[in-house]
Amino acid sequence: MKIKKIVFSLIILIICTVIGVFYYAFKVEPYRLVVNEHQVNNTNSKENLKIVQLSDLHIKKDFNADQLDKVIQKTNEQNPDFIIFSGDLYDNYSQYNENEAVISKLKSLKAKYGKIAIWGNRDYGGGAVREYANIMAESDFSLLRNENQVFTLDNGKKILFTGLDDALLGNPQFPSPNQMAETSYDILLTHEPDEVSQYQNKGYELILSGHSHGGQINVPLIPQIQKKATALMSHANNYTGGLYQLGANEKLYVNTGIGTTHLSARFGVAPEIAVLTF
Repeated sequence: MKIKKIVFSLIILIICTVIGVFYYAFKVEPYRLVVNEHQVNNTNSKENLKIVQLSDLHIKKDFNADQLDKVIQKTNEQNPDFIIFSGDLYDNYSQYNENEAVISKLKSLKAKYGKIAIWGNRDYGGGAVREYANIMAESDFSLLRNENQVFTLDNGKKILFTGLDDALLGNPQFPSPNQMAETSYDILLTHEPDEVSQYQNKGYELILSGHSHGGQINVPLIPQIQKKATALMSHANNYTGGLYQLGANEKLYVNTGIGTTHLSARFGVAPEIAVLTF
């Protein structure tokens, strides 16, 4: 009789644990926004700059524009010099969109020098390609597609951002590198991180990417789950999240995103705002 009670108690415990894990993954962690700070050291340039990178909002019915309030608050609290959005505004534009509300929210993001966005694969699909450029323009973002943008800092030095088109549904091509001769720091923006294998050794000190979501699910001691999850994202198998050293003076940061796709859940990969200072 005692053994039966122990077995029964274990079964109840397992059931409660499973329910708790599922509840946390679907109802808690997707809304638990964290700020990850990184010092990007560089031997050639120390501009004392702060960049906030946002990525993969994937706005949809269960993560609508109201959820952006916390994102905006935490971002503006950083007093960033630049805000970068690495693509994927909506999850599926044809199924859910609320452009006016999204523009109102994104417009309230503040950066000293500028706000820059690039194209993600979800910014093409579901009719989003017809609206994305206007949404970002109305939100005071410069949307780069195979373009350079140079900013002059208060100290007179210049910083260059190159924004590439999406690698899955767009046509990424490098613009002329001539402007890099007059800049102190050069940053490359590309949505899919695995594309960096083609982009290395082009003179950029930092590459910012997203797309991977970190797989959204990262179960301790079972890395195979995260690997299979990131494989669903395509072009995010080699670089799944965080800061990578690519060369002596070249680094890659892969933002694991804020929203969700395929499955409205996260476990072990909390939504992130990345703060990079150098």
